[in-house]
Amino acid sequence: MKRSILICLFVLFSSGLLFSKDVSEKKSMRALRMEKFASSQLDTLEIQINVGKCFLGEFDKNKPIEPSAEQIKKGYIVFLRNYLFDIRPFSNPTAAEINKKDLKIFASLGEYEPLVFGVNALTNLTGCKVTASEFLNEKGAKILPEAFQVNDVKYRPVGMDQVTVVSEILERAKEIARIDEGLSKMIWVNVKVPEDAKPGVYKGKLTFAPANKPATDIPVELTVLPIKLLQPPAEVFSCSPIMAGSWNWEEMEKEFAALKEHGCTGEVTSALAPEGENGDDFTNANKYMEMAKKAGMQGYFFLFNAHCQGTSKYDTTYGLGGEKGDRLWSQPTYDKLTKLIQKTEDNAIANKWLPHAYYLTTELGSTNSDPGGFDKTMKGAEGYYAAARKVKGAILLATFNRVEELAMHWKLPTLDWFGLNGEMCPDWEQGAKVKPTLMTFISADQRMGHGFYLWKYNIKAVRPWCLKLGVMDPREQGLLYYYNKESHPSVRFERIREAVDDYKYCYLLNETIKQAKAKGKDTKNAESVLQNVINKIPHDHKKDTPGFDLTSMDSLRLQLAEQIIKLQN
Repeated sequence: MKRSILICLFVLFSSGLLFSKDVSEKKSMRALRMEKFASSQLDTLEIQINVGKCFLGEFDKNKPIEPSAEQIKKGYIVFLRNYLFDIRPFSNPTAAEINKKDLKIFASLGEYEPLVFGVNALTNLTGCKVTASEFLNEKGAKILPEAFQVNDVKYRPVGMDQVTVVSEILERAKEIARIDEGLSKMIWVNVKVPEDAKPGVYKGKLTFAPANKPATDIPVELTVLPIKLLQPPAEVFSCSPIMAGSWNWEEMEKEFAALKEHGCTGEVTSALAPEGENGDDFTNANKYMEMAKKAGMQGYFFLFNAHCQGTSKYDTTYGLGGEKGDRLWSQPTYDKLTKLIQKTEDNAIANKWLPHAYYLTTELGSTNSDPGGFDKTMKGAEGYYAAARKVKGAILLATFNRVEELAMHWKLPTLDWFGLNGEMCPDWEQGAKVKPTLMTFISADQRMGHGFYLWKYNIKAVRPWCLKLGVMDPREQGLLYYYNKESHPSVRFERIREAVDDYKYCYLLNETIKQAKAKGKDTKNAESVLQNVINKIPHDHKKDTPGFDLTSMDSLRLQLAEQIIKLQN
């Protein structure tokens, strides 16, 4: 027994789980205080850790590097880590990341591309300026410093039982006020290639310059490709984050702008619901849709105000009007649903809404916890779908958390779209060839799930979780943080933008192949390259696949770009 207890304690400590009384001196907590994280939340978190209600994770597989005399004199170490991998306050740079001295990227006209580096402070640093130089290509063409947006990535605690402080929120900044000794800081620079940039290889630099310390230059090579990505139509590709939208118009204007910048085309939202005693006042819903049009959104928008979901029990499944169990799956509720969708669809047609669909159900029941209840829930859901189907022209969506539910329902003529919160399975793969399908949560690498993977399996839409923070827990991660009257994207949202561009490279090559064929060009090599790239994308999107290097996706994208250029010339 004693041996078992000792083993458990060893695992807790060796995994970096901390619950000591001086947790306030840990790097994670120092980092939060350094950035003036909300003191009330920070105090609460420290108490929760100290009493064992949650644990602080500070595990880093990289061992600390012994700094050189030159680095000690500088007072810091600059290291180059791929943007797909986090830099946390307790992160240790590797020798390879320190020895890498330059950044090389490529981008199409009008495309965003990230330049990311880390700083490990060996002493307290203040007044850290981050600047981009003028970039010149071989013919003297310029990209001005204004094309580069510098972001200080702010720390935030995430997690419920195990809390980890991560670099999470991008704030535009020309200067980072301080980086305390022993902490690592992520700096994220986005370059947006001008639409009228001349193709070629541009050279310039980023400079990190703390006050009263030597500056460090990072040489950058930016290859501008002579192509412009296409926006796929809504019926081909939609990126619509869930838990999104509101009737706070000042916030929504900035929310839509941020969504557009990050490749999103719509939202999963309840902001398109009617109001009023009779449920027929669409004033706010129509204003929301007009703002979406003005921002350049193209859909799909998935209406979430009539959806049903539940836990493992029939009686706890809830939905329209707050009804549960027998009252939810009943004719009065079905009639209410038909009436709601008919009113909404009539208004949508009259006001020329963007492409939209009605999101009817998410997770429903369990075959393990409540087998009998599961069968009743499935029959109830089928009645719900049938009630919605009575409305001519309405597009209907249901997503599933269980493969057996997907197998039962994806073929129903009452559903136009379906989706799964899970790994690819035979029924999902088959169904994706028959009707539009949507991917729900992506819990591992965001870029993998949203780009090449969607193309590989003909998935027409993705529902990133989730736009607004704190839906399930105050320490949950969001995609967009709104404060001080500004929208601030998360690191995860930046990665999703790259995923969307992965999809657009596939789409552009496919469209270019069609056009080239129509002109009688030989497209066999381009078709082969596209297929070979897609064949390399793993079957599983929720976990790392041995042998697949996530950082290889840039090279896969470049292979597609090279074929596009060949066919367009």
